[in-house]
Amino acid sequence: MSVAKYAKKMESADSMAFVRRVMWKSLDGRIRQVFDAHLEHKSALNHFGGLFIRRAYDEEPIRSSGLVSFQHINSIHIFTGHRLLGVSLVDQEKNRLKIACETNAQLWYSQGPSGQVLVFVAPYKSDAGEIEEKEIIIGKYKEPESVSVDDVKRHFRVFFKYCSCTSQHSANSLLHFLYRKRLMMSDFRYRSDFRAKAINVAERVAILIVGGAAVWASLYAGGKI
Repeated sequence: MSVAKYAKKMESADSMAFVRRVMWKSLDGRIRQVFDAHLEHKSALNHFGGLFIRRAYDEEPIRSSGLVSFQHINSIHIFTGHRLLGVSLVDQEKNRLKIACETNAQLWYSQGPSGQVLVFVAPYKSDAGEIEEKEIIIGKYKEPESVSVDDVKRHFRVFFKYCSCTSQHSANSLLHFLYRKRLMMSDFRYRSDFRAKAINVAERVAILIVGGAAVWASLYAGGKI
């Protein structure tokens, strides 16, 4: 019967999801290993606003629940502190000056219920300006064991470059803008938007070419050229 067939498939999927969630603990260790290695560069990290880490099980009510990692949704956030931008702005709520800053650029790992892992970066948030995108997916993995130490190191490299590209003092650089767009194009959620825009541009160019060709043909037939 089909009910027995698909019940068996669901049972198998439940078992695999459990196994993948158990794998999270080892991924947590690899991420912490790379994070701790970067903490040795304290003076460099100060330019980013410092570097901090927070895990889902650090938060209430998970921390006090007694649940282990495979019993709740897992995540690890690596984030920056505050960077002062050296200029003052008017705080409209308090009607006084405040020093502009940017903060909370993020690299984070999020595990879904079935054990898959998504890796995101998010730009600095600033009261001096906004970045177009809210976050970008830079990695998608079937299970935590698929994420190697080298993968995590690459994620950190992307994150630090992305921090540089989204800082208010350098966000207007064309190269930084293009780098952000390249990251966005690798995010499956943006591909359809880029594809639609590319088709739209191509259609406009085609119209211009066809229209231009028609004009030239008309002038040629009329002996004007």
